[in-house]
Amino acid sequence: MGRYLPRELRIKLYNDVVALRRGGLTYNGIIEEVWRRYGVRISKSSISEWLRGVHSPYNGRRIPSLELLKPSEELAYVIGVALGDGYAYRRRRTIKGYSDIVVGLKARDREFVEEFGRCLAKVLGRRPIRPRYMRSSGRYVVEVESKTLYELLRKPVDLGRPKPYVEHCERCVAAFLRGFADSEGSVDKNGNITIYNTDLRLLTYVRELLRRLNIESTGPMLKARRGTIFYDPRTGKKYTRNKDEYYIYIRASSNIYFYRNVGFTITRKQARLENYVKRNTSTPTPPPTISQTSPHLSSN
Repeated sequence: MGRYLPRELRIKLYNDVVALRRGGLTYNGIIEEVWRRYGVRISKSSISEWLRGVHSPYNGRRIPSLELLKPSEELAYVIGVALGDGYAYRRRRTIKGYSDIVVGLKARDREFVEEFGRCLAKVLGRRPIRPRYMRSSGRYVVEVESKTLYELLRKPVDLGRPKPYVEHCERCVAAFLRGFADSEGSVDKNGNITIYNTDLRLLTYVRELLRRLNIESTGPMLKARRGTIFYDPRTGKKYTRNKDEYYIYIRASSNIYFYRNVGFTITRKQARLENYVKRNTSTPTPPPTISQTSPHLSSN
Protein backbone atom coordinates (compact mmCIF):
# COMPACT_ATOMS: atom_id res chain seq x y z
CA MET A 1 0.00 0.00 0.00
CA GLY A 2 2.17 2.80 -1.29
CA ARG A 3 -0.35 5.63 -1.05
CA TYR A 4 -2.24 6.74 2.05
CA LEU A 5 -5.72 5.23 2.23
CA PRO A 6 -8.72 6.60 4.17
CA ARG A 7 -9.14 5.06 7.62
CA GLU A 8 -12.53 3.56 6.73
CA LEU A 9 -11.02 1.70 3.78
CA ARG A 10 -8.02 0.50 5.80
CA ILE A 11 -10.40 -0.87 8.42
CA LYS A 12 -12.31 -2.79 5.75
CA LEU A 13 -9.07 -4.17 4.29
CA TYR A 14 -7.88 -5.19 7.74
CA ASN A 15 -11.12 -7.01 8.58
CA ASP A 16 -11.11 -8.79 5.22
CA VAL A 17 -7.49 -9.84 5.59
CA VAL A 18 -8.17 -11.37 9.01
CA ALA A 19 -11.29 -13.17 7.73
CA LEU A 20 -9.57 -14.47 4.60
CA ARG A 21 -6.62 -15.80 6.58
CA ARG A 22 -8.97 -17.58 8.98
CA GLY A 23 -10.63 -19.05 5.89
CA GLY A 24 -7.32 -20.68 4.94
CA LEU A 25 -6.06 -18.38 2.17
CA THR A 26 -2.32 -17.96 1.65
CA TYR A 27 -0.71 -14.51 1.66
CA ASN A 28 -0.66 -14.53 -2.15
CA GLY A 29 -4.31 -15.55 -2.20
CA ILE A 30 -5.23 -12.72 0.19
CA ILE A 31 -3.33 -10.20 -1.95
CA GLU A 32 -5.17 -11.25 -5.08
CA GLU A 33 -8.62 -11.32 -3.39
CA VAL A 34 -8.17 -7.86 -1.87
CA TRP A 35 -7.04 -6.56 -5.27
CA ARG A 36 -10.14 -8.05 -6.86
CA ARG A 37 -12.46 -6.49 -4.27
CA TYR A 38 -10.91 -3.06 -3.81
CA GLY A 39 -8.28 -2.50 -6.49
CA VAL A 40 -5.66 -2.12 -3.75
CA ARG A 41 -2.39 -4.07 -3.69
CA ILE A 42 -1.35 -5.05 -0.13
CA SER A 43 2.22 -6.11 0.61
CA LYS A 44 3.02 -9.36 2.38
CA SER A 45 4.75 -7.39 5.15
CA SER A 46 1.56 -5.37 5.84
CA ILE A 47 -0.50 -8.56 5.99
CA SER A 48 2.02 -10.14 8.36
CA GLU A 49 2.08 -7.11 10.67
CA TRP A 50 -1.73 -6.97 10.77
CA LEU A 51 -2.10 -10.68 11.52
CA ARG A 52 0.62 -10.62 14.20
CA GLY A 53 -0.89 -7.55 15.85
CA VAL A 54 2.19 -5.40 15.25
CA HIS A 55 0.10 -2.73 13.56
CA SER A 56 -3.63 -2.05 13.25
CA PRO A 57 -5.55 0.57 11.25
CA TYR A 58 -7.79 1.07 14.29
CA ASN A 59 -4.94 2.95 16.00
CA GLY A 60 -6.75 3.01 19.33
CA ARG A 61 -10.04 4.10 17.82
CA ARG A 62 -12.27 1.05 18.13
CA ILE A 63 -14.97 2.42 15.82
CA PRO A 64 -13.28 4.69 13.27
CA SER A 65 -16.39 6.40 11.87
CA LEU A 66 -20.15 6.69 12.19
CA GLU A 67 -20.48 4.70 8.97
CA LEU A 68 -19.01 1.65 10.73
CA LEU A 69 -21.13 2.01 13.87
CA LYS A 70 -23.58 -0.90 13.94
CA PRO A 71 -27.17 -0.48 15.27
CA SER A 72 -27.88 -2.48 18.43
CA GLU A 73 -30.00 -2.36 21.58
CA GLU A 74 -26.88 -1.46 23.57
CA LEU A 75 -26.10 1.51 21.32
CA ALA A 76 -29.73 2.66 21.47
CA TYR A 77 -29.60 2.54 25.29
CA VAL A 78 -26.35 4.54 25.33
CA ILE A 79 -27.95 7.17 23.09
CA GLY A 80 -31.00 7.41 25.36
CA VAL A 81 -28.84 7.90 28.44
CA ALA A 82 -26.51 10.37 26.71
CA LEU A 83 -29.43 12.56 25.63
CA GLY A 84 -30.47 12.69 29.28
CA ASP A 85 -28.07 12.52 32.22
CA GLY A 86 -25.11 11.33 30.19
CA TYR A 87 -22.50 13.57 28.60
CA ALA A 88 -20.13 13.75 25.65
CA TYR A 89 -17.65 16.60 25.55
CA ARG A 90 -14.20 17.70 24.45
CA ARG A 91 -11.83 18.76 27.24
CA ARG A 92 -10.88 22.42 27.14
CA ARG A 93 -7.41 21.58 28.39
CA THR A 94 -5.67 18.48 27.08
CA ILE A 95 -4.32 16.13 29.76
CA LYS A 96 -1.03 14.49 28.78
CA GLY A 97 -1.52 10.82 27.98
CA TYR A 98 -5.31 11.13 27.70
CA SER A 99 -7.70 11.75 24.84
CA ASP A 100 -9.44 15.12 24.79
CA ILE A 101 -12.78 13.35 24.22
CA VAL A 102 -14.96 12.04 27.08
CA VAL A 103 -18.26 10.12 26.96
CA GLY A 104 -19.74 9.15 30.31
CA LEU A 105 -22.35 9.10 33.04
CA LYS A 106 -22.40 10.07 36.72
CA ALA A 107 -25.36 8.93 38.84
CA ARG A 108 -26.31 7.72 42.32
CA ASP A 109 -27.88 4.44 41.20
CA ARG A 110 -25.10 1.89 40.74
CA GLU A 111 -27.17 -0.46 38.57
CA PHE A 112 -27.90 2.43 36.20
CA VAL A 113 -24.22 3.27 35.74
CA GLU A 114 -23.31 -0.42 35.48
CA GLU A 115 -25.81 -0.94 32.67
CA PHE A 116 -24.51 2.13 30.84
CA GLY A 117 -20.96 0.79 31.21
CA ARG A 118 -22.00 -2.66 29.98
CA CYS A 119 -23.67 -1.21 26.91
CA LEU A 120 -20.70 1.07 26.18
CA ALA A 121 -18.34 -1.89 26.35
CA LYS A 122 -20.53 -3.94 24.01
CA VAL A 123 -20.72 -1.10 21.49
CA LEU A 124 -16.95 -0.50 21.57
CA GLY A 125 -16.05 -4.20 21.59
CA ARG A 126 -14.06 -4.01 24.82
CA ARG A 127 -14.09 -5.62 28.24
CA PRO A 128 -16.90 -4.66 30.69
CA ILE A 129 -16.37 -1.24 32.25
CA ARG A 130 -16.80 -1.19 36.01
CA PRO A 131 -18.08 2.04 37.55
CA ARG A 132 -15.96 3.79 40.14
CA TYR A 133 -17.46 5.45 43.21
CA MET A 134 -16.85 9.16 43.90
CA ARG A 135 -17.10 9.77 47.64
CA SER A 136 -17.09 13.54 47.21
CA SER A 137 -20.38 13.51 45.32
CA GLY A 138 -21.82 10.14 46.35
CA ARG A 139 -22.09 9.12 42.72
CA TYR A 140 -20.85 6.32 40.50
CA VAL A 141 -19.14 7.17 37.24
CA VAL A 142 -18.25 5.46 33.96
CA GLU A 143 -16.26 7.23 31.28
CA VAL A 144 -14.69 6.21 27.96
CA GLU A 145 -12.75 7.96 25.23
CA SER A 146 -14.43 7.56 21.84
CA LYS A 147 -14.33 10.18 19.10
CA THR A 148 -16.97 8.35 17.11
CA LEU A 149 -19.48 8.27 19.99
CA TYR A 150 -18.67 11.91 20.72
CA GLU A 151 -19.52 12.79 17.11
CA LEU A 152 -22.83 10.98 17.52
CA LEU A 153 -23.79 12.25 20.97
CA ARG A 154 -22.34 15.75 21.31
CA LYS A 155 -24.78 18.46 22.34
CA PRO A 156 -26.74 20.32 21.13
CA VAL A 157 -28.09 17.16 19.58
CA ASP A 158 -28.99 16.95 15.92
CA LEU A 159 -31.68 14.24 16.03
CA GLY A 160 -30.84 13.28 12.47
CA ARG A 161 -27.59 11.66 13.67
CA PRO A 162 -28.95 9.11 16.19
CA LYS A 163 -32.29 8.38 14.47
CA PRO A 164 -31.04 5.51 12.24
CA TYR A 165 -29.69 3.71 15.32
CA VAL A 166 -32.70 4.45 17.54
CA GLU A 167 -35.30 3.48 14.93
CA HIS A 168 -33.46 0.42 13.62
CA CYS A 169 -36.09 -1.94 15.12
CA GLU A 170 -38.69 -2.02 17.91
CA ARG A 171 -36.20 -3.42 20.42
CA CYS A 172 -33.83 -0.55 19.69
CA VAL A 173 -36.69 1.94 20.16
CA ALA A 174 -37.52 0.32 23.52
CA ALA A 175 -33.86 0.34 24.61
CA PHE A 176 -33.52 4.04 23.72
CA LEU A 177 -36.67 4.89 25.67
CA ARG A 178 -35.48 2.88 28.67
CA GLY A 179 -32.16 4.74 28.68
CA PHE A 180 -33.89 8.10 28.39
CA ALA A 181 -36.42 7.21 31.09
CA ASP A 182 -33.64 5.99 33.41
CA SER A 183 -32.08 9.42 32.97
CA GLU A 184 -35.06 11.75 32.82
CA GLY A 185 -38.05 9.78 34.09
CA SER A 186 -39.63 9.58 37.51
CA VAL A 187 -42.28 7.33 39.08
CA ASP A 188 -44.17 8.51 42.15
CA LYS A 189 -45.59 6.23 44.85
CA ASN A 190 -48.87 6.00 42.94
CA GLY A 191 -47.13 4.73 39.80
CA ASN A 192 -47.44 7.94 37.78
CA ILE A 193 -44.66 8.20 35.17
CA THR A 194 -43.31 11.61 34.13
CA ILE A 195 -40.38 12.34 31.81
CA TYR A 196 -38.60 15.72 31.90
CA ASN A 197 -36.20 17.59 29.64
CA THR A 198 -35.31 21.12 28.56
CA ASP A 199 -35.32 20.21 24.86
CA LEU A 200 -38.89 20.54 23.61
CA ARG A 201 -38.06 19.01 20.24
CA LEU A 202 -36.45 15.96 21.88
CA LEU A 203 -39.43 15.37 24.19
CA THR A 204 -41.77 15.58 21.20
CA TYR A 205 -39.68 12.92 19.46
CA VAL A 206 -39.74 10.72 22.58
CA ARG A 207 -43.52 10.98 22.68
CA GLU A 208 -43.71 9.86 19.04
CA LEU A 209 -41.56 6.80 19.81
CA LEU A 210 -43.70 5.93 22.83
CA ARG A 211 -46.79 5.99 20.63
CA ARG A 212 -45.16 3.47 18.28
CA LEU A 213 -45.07 1.05 21.22
CA ASN A 214 -48.74 1.73 22.04
CA ILE A 215 -47.80 3.97 24.96
CA GLU A 216 -49.95 7.11 25.07
CA SER A 217 -48.74 10.28 26.78
CA THR A 218 -49.69 13.94 27.17
CA GLY A 219 -47.57 16.99 26.43
CA PRO A 220 -44.92 18.17 26.16
CA MET A 221 -46.03 20.80 28.66
CA LEU A 222 -44.11 23.57 30.40
CA LYS A 223 -43.01 22.72 33.95
CA ALA A 224 -40.88 25.74 34.85
CA ARG A 225 -39.63 28.90 33.22
CA ARG A 226 -36.02 29.86 32.67
CA GLY A 227 -34.70 32.01 35.52
CA THR A 228 -36.80 30.41 38.26
CA ILE A 229 -35.17 29.08 41.44
CA PHE A 230 -35.36 25.41 42.36
CA TYR A 231 -34.10 23.27 45.23
CA ASP A 232 -32.15 20.10 44.44
CA PRO A 233 -32.67 17.58 47.30
CA ARG A 234 -29.67 15.55 46.05
CA THR A 235 -27.21 18.37 46.72
CA GLY A 236 -29.18 20.41 49.28
CA LYS A 237 -28.56 23.56 47.24
CA LYS A 238 -30.65 26.09 45.32
CA TYR A 239 -30.10 26.70 41.63
CA THR A 240 -31.39 29.02 38.92
CA ARG A 241 -32.76 27.38 35.79
CA ASN A 242 -31.00 28.53 32.65
CA LYS A 243 -33.56 26.91 30.33
CA ASP A 244 -37.30 26.30 30.22
CA GLU A 245 -38.15 22.79 31.44
CA TYR A 246 -40.86 20.61 29.87
CA TYR A 247 -42.43 17.25 30.66
CA ILE A 248 -44.58 14.50 29.21
CA TYR A 249 -46.89 12.35 31.31
CA ILE A 250 -47.58 8.68 30.57
CA ARG A 251 -51.31 8.03 30.67
CA ALA A 252 -52.27 5.61 33.43
CA SER A 253 -53.94 3.35 30.87
CA SER A 254 -50.53 2.92 29.18
CA ASN A 255 -48.49 2.11 32.30
CA ILE A 256 -48.86 -1.61 31.66
CA TYR A 257 -47.47 -1.20 28.12
CA PHE A 258 -44.59 0.88 29.43
CA TYR A 259 -43.88 -1.82 32.00
CA ARG A 260 -43.99 -4.62 29.43
CA ASN A 261 -42.11 -2.95 26.57
CA VAL A 262 -39.78 -0.38 28.13
CA GLY A 263 -39.39 -0.50 31.91
CA PHE A 264 -36.55 0.93 34.00
CA THR A 265 -33.05 -0.29 34.75
CA ILE A 266 -33.04 1.66 38.01
CA THR A 267 -34.40 -0.66 40.70
CA ARG A 268 -36.33 1.90 42.76
CA LYS A 269 -38.16 3.22 39.69
CA GLN A 270 -38.94 -0.24 38.36
CA ALA A 271 -40.18 -1.36 41.79
CA ARG A 272 -42.71 1.49 41.98
CA LEU A 273 -43.92 0.77 38.48
CA GLU A 274 -44.18 -2.95 39.20
CA ASN A 275 -46.19 -2.30 42.37
CA TYR A 276 -48.58 -0.17 40.34
CA VAL A 277 -49.01 -2.96 37.78
CA LYS A 278 -49.63 -5.55 40.50
CA ARG A 279 -52.28 -3.36 42.09
CA ASN A 280 -54.09 -2.77 38.83
CA THR A 281 -53.82 -6.12 37.04
CA SER A 282 -54.56 -9.62 38.22
CA THR A 283 -51.64 -11.31 36.46
CA PRO A 284 -48.97 -8.81 35.44
CA THR A 285 -46.75 -9.82 32.54
CA PRO A 286 -43.02 -9.25 33.14
CA PRO A 287 -41.19 -7.08 30.60
CA PRO A 288 -40.26 -7.17 27.80
CA THR A 289 -42.71 -8.57 25.25
CA ILE A 290 -41.24 -7.11 22.08
CA SER A 291 -40.19 -9.84 19.65
CA GLN A 292 -36.51 -10.16 18.84
CA THR A 293 -37.47 -10.41 15.19
CA SER A 294 -39.53 -7.22 15.06
CA PRO A 295 -39.53 -5.55 11.63
CA HIS A 296 -37.77 -2.21 11.17
CA LEU A 297 -39.86 0.78 12.11
CA SER A 298 -38.24 3.19 9.73
CA SER A 299 -36.11 3.03 6.66
CA ASN A 300 -35.02 6.63 6.95
